[in-house]
This record gives sequence, C-alpha cells and structure tokens, in this order.
Amino acid sequence: MKFKIFLGVFLLGLFASSCFEDESAKDVTLFNPLMINDFLSSTEIYVTQGDRLKVKVLAYKEGTDDAKLECEWRLEGHGQHLDLGHSMILDTVINVPMNRDAYSLLFKVTDTEYGLTLSKKYNLYVTGQYVAGLLVADTKDGMTSDIHLVSSKNFTQDYNREEDKHVFWNVYSVNNGQNVNGLIQDMKNVVGRGFLELSIATDHLIEDLDPLDNFTVMRRNNDMFIKPFEGEMNVGKLGTSSSGPYDIAVVNGFLHKRTQYEEVITYGVGLVLSDLSDDYYITEYKYRSTRPRGYEIYGVAFDKKNQRFLAFPSIYGADKNNLRIFKRKSADGKLDPNKPGNVDCKYIGYGPNNTLYAVIQNLDSKVYEVWEFNLDSDDESADNVVNRRYILDQCPNIDKAISFSSQAMESILYYATEDNVYTALMTSEHPKAYPKFSASYTHDGITVSNEKITEIRVVDECPGKVEIPGEGGETETLASGRNMITVVTYNDVTKEGKVTVVPIRSLSTGEVVEDPKFYRIYDGFGRILKTTCFHTR
Repeated sequence: MKFKIFLGVFLLGLFASSCFEDESAKDVTLFNPLMINDFLSSTEIYVTQGDRLKVKVLAYKEGTDDAKLECEWRLEGHGQHLDLGHSMILDTVINVPMNRDAYSLLFKVTDTEYGLTLSKKYNLYVTGQYVAGLLVADTKDGMTSDIHLVSSKNFTQDYNREEDKHVFWNVYSVNNGQNVNGLIQDMKNVVGRGFLELSIATDHLIEDLDPLDNFTVMRRNNDMFIKPFEGEMNVGKLGTSSSGPYDIAVVNGFLHKRTQYEEVITYGVGLVLSDLSDDYYITEYKYRSTRPRGYEIYGVAFDKKNQRFLAFPSIYGADKNNLRIFKRKSADGKLDPNKPGNVDCKYIGYGPNNTLYAVIQNLDSKVYEVWEFNLDSDDESADNVVNRRYILDQCPNIDKAISFSSQAMESILYYATEDNVYTALMTSEHPKAYPKFSASYTHDGITVSNEKITEIRVVDECPGKVEIPGEGGETETLASGRNMITVVTYNDVTKEGKVTVVPIRSLSTGEVVEDPKFYRIYDGFGRILKTTCFHTR
C-alpha cells in the first residue's frame, strides 16, 4: 500500500513538472556587431616613400565604450612585418622599400569585453618621391639630355591651385649620376597591372627607367631585346597601345613588340610581313585607341622604303605576329594604302569615330593630303579601309609645318609653323585652316618675342585641369585631358625653352582660348626635345 502511495505521488510530481516550459535554452545574450567606417571610396591607397600616411577610420560597437575597443594597424608583405599604430587614426611615415606590387595594410579592432574582432585590409602602394605630371626632356649643350618632371594643376590630378606648381629638376641625372648620352627624341610611359615603366630613346640609344626607383636605368639597348643587335642601333619611335597589350619600339626601321600584361621585359625579333618577308622601314605609326574586334585594324604604319601603309597585327587570328599588307582599298577604289604615290608621311594620329589621320606630302606636286583610315573596317572583305582624302590646299603655310597633332574627340587637325598654331576643321574635301596661337604675344604689358615653336601636342592623357573664360566674366574649369594643347617654344637669344598650356575652348570647332591670361607657362628649360604625360597608376 505504501508503495502505491509513493508511486502515485511520484507520478503526480512528474505530471506537475511537465506543465512548465524550460526557458533556459532561450536565455541568450545578443552582442551588437563591431563596425568599421573608413570614409574611403577604394581599398587602394598610394603613398610616396618617405611621406606621411594618414588614414582615419571610425570603429565602434553600439553600447560599448570606446575605451574597451583596442585598435591595431599593421603592414605586411615583401618581407615587412611592422606595427604602425594603435588608434583609429593612422598617422605615420612610410619608409618601406618601393614596390610595384601592393603591401597589405591591416586594421583590426578588438572588443576586449567579449573578445570580438573585426579586420579590414587595404592595398598599400609605395611609390617613388615623384608624382604624376608632365615629363620634359631637354638639352643645354646640344649633345646630352636630361629629364624634368612638372607637377601642377594642369597635369596632376590632385593639384587644384595654381600655386601647387612644382618642378622636379634633372630627375635623370640626379638619380643616374650623368646625363643621357645623346638627344632624347621619344619617351613613353607604360602603366599596367602592377607594372610601371618609362622608356626613352635617342637616335642610337633606348633605355627602360624605373619610376618606382627614382628613374634609375633598369635596362639599356641589347639588354632589352631577345636577339642582340650587331653594330649601331638606329632607334625610331616608341609607342604603346591605349587598350594594350603591345609595347612597340622601332629599331633600324623594324617593329619590335613586347606584351605589357605579361610584364615581358624584352622585345622580340623584328616583325615580318604577312607574306613572311621583312622588306619594310617604318618611320610613322599609331595604334588605335580602343580594343579591336577580331577582324578590325589594330593600327597603321608607314613604310618609307616602299612608300606604302601597313596594318598592325590583330591580337587575334593566325597572323597576330605579322605586319599586315593591306588587301582592300577605299569604297570608290581610288585610295590604295599599298600605292599612295610618291609620298612621305609626316604624321599619323587619332581622328574621330575610331579613325586615324595620316598626313602625307606628295613629293612631286608638294601638295599635302590627309588620308582618313577606318579602323572598324574588315580588311578581309570590305573596301572601306580608307574613308576619304582631304586636300590641304586651303591651309596656309602647311608647307612650313614642323609639328602636327589631333585627337579622337574632334574632327580637327592642328599644325604649327615656327610662328603660329593653326586649326583645320576636317569636314570638307578642302578644309580651311586658321591661326589660333602666335609665338609672339603681349600679356600684362610684357611682349613675348624671339620665340620659335618647336612642337605642339593635344594632351589627352594628363589628368589635370584648365581654365577657360565663362559667361559674365566668370572662369570655367575643365578637365585638361582633351581640352589642352601644349606649345613648346625655344628662344635663340636667351637659350631658354618653354611649355605654354593653351586651353581648347570648344571641342569639334577648332576654337582655342586666345586670351593670354588663360595661358599657363612653364619655363627655365633648355631646348626642349620631347614631352609626355607621366602616370603613376
């Protein structure tokens, strides 16, 4: 009986306990998340070696005192393991070696109360002391050259004031211990994926410089070619494609290429023609500005030896390593790239709508013409490789032209004599040209005289700014890329070279700003040999 009573009480207790829900599993504390706000639009950070790096982040956790958050900045990579700081604001001098590839800059915040952590990684690129700008090659003795770098509002993206102008003088000789042996005739700046180089050429010398190591020489002449040259090298134009992947040097009239995206440091042997011969001598050439489709023309070159035009190889197809002999003509059959006549090519440059302008002079009639090449043409099946021909018989002093320039954004041909810059609107068979800039002008009561123009260039790749007159006397600021001409002059009396920035007032009209107060002048050079935009990324 007692057992039955005990069993009943026990079962009753079990029944009673089952009426209550166990809430212990729901007794969970939810932590607020750690948050990092860095106010940056990119995870890529660039700093000059030896400069101070400042990065401000806001790390927080709602409901938690900042005193309970520990911060840590570290730099890792390329053999470096550095503790940079322990606050939300990183403010330190970066003295690690320069490198083409990024370091890892790591920020970590720790909630010491609960042990929670959150990290963020940045790619830190450490560059040389030189910023982007305009490279100017000059000579003061007529035998050797040096290079200078101009950083200013006109040429440098982050410079917004006129007083920010700075010239890094003699960047070649200071860092290499001597001038360039010879007169620089061409320069090109190549920027790729983790790839930054500057190449220079005289008539018998070609060098690769390392901007990340203060423009020191990395390679010279035969070090840059897979097959060494016997005897003296005759170096022509240097070039690179805006869309990649080729980097070109002309030596002894032959085109040699290397591939940028593979970071190939040596040029291959000279390209042969599509008929496998090497019967050519290139003096002028130009790449297209956009990546082609398989059948399209990649660029145009002039073979002075045979007085004909050749097509650059496509990056696609079986003949990608050969210069192509044109198979087609203009639509009316009158313009044959293989037989332009007894001509010399003075210039090849960009035109609008994916075209190239080739300025040629007929050596018999002395008449100047422009052939407009259609880079969208299918040279295999369509007779439209040349769109049209312009006769420059309405262009004053074209026979005295010493420099030409053009760009892809407008139907304008710019040319310069020693005294004036002219613009020709390329919309009729016989375009008319008008003077738009004079080497002699007066500004603020000072007359500029005794100067001769030696080069002009429409600048389409420097990421700076120019100012033009606006409405009501106001000043309007434009991006300098495609809105600026650089006019290079030399004064035989003072022996001084100068770069004058002339803003383009309106694209496609040939109108440049003619008020000298909007010109920007960079002087103090010797006789300027070549200019080019310098990019660091």
